[in-house]
Amino acid sequence: MSDKKTLEQKLQTVTEIADAIAEPLGLFVVECKFGQQGRKRSLEVTIFRKESWVSLSDCEQLSRLLEAELDKRMATEGPLIEGSFDLQVQSPGIDRQLKTEREYKIFVGQVVQVQSKEKVGDLGINFKGTLTGAADGKLHLAKASAIKQKQHTKGKQVATKADPPQDVTVDMKSCSTVKLFSDDLATHRPGEKLPELNGDGTGGDPA
Repeated sequence: MSDKKTLEQKLQTVTEIADAIAEPLGLFVVECKFGQQGRKRSLEVTIFRKESWVSLSDCEQLSRLLEAELDKRMATEGPLIEGSFDLQVQSPGIDRQLKTEREYKIFVGQVVQVQSKEKVGDLGINFKGTLTGAADGKLHLAKASAIKQKQHTKGKQVATKADPPQDVTVDMKSCSTVKLFSDDLATHRPGEKLPELNGDGTGGDPA
């Protein structure tokens, strides 16, 4: 079995454990991944709350419970993650790019910004809309509208006339980037960007 496959399996197990802890708290685990900070590895867990922003208390609580569960498993089954590492629980940030099916499902109902490789009707290549679903390689948006640059006329900025919002389906392969629309999150989730929390775990480098 390759090192990469083993690492992916361990991350999948950690994600399942984190999911079980997060669900009763009204939280969603967006992603679990390994990082590197200097000579020390980190296990980064990104969480999201649909109805309100992620609080410092949310991060602390999930960090504490996840660390306790990993320690419990180590005592009975051996270390899931070998070697020392820092456990970091954090919010997605207001400009997170969405790349996986898991992320698309979690962020359904949120406003996203799409940068397309080709024009999508009157929307052009840069537009926003409410994510309503993603399946079979298609991205579904409601109330999509173009994000247009302001035009300059004799030194003055003049906003272009906005077209009426529309529902669209976009081929994911034609999207350069899909990310959370920062203006919407900054307005409705002012506390979203939070400091990372560090915890200590034990175990050696993933095989």
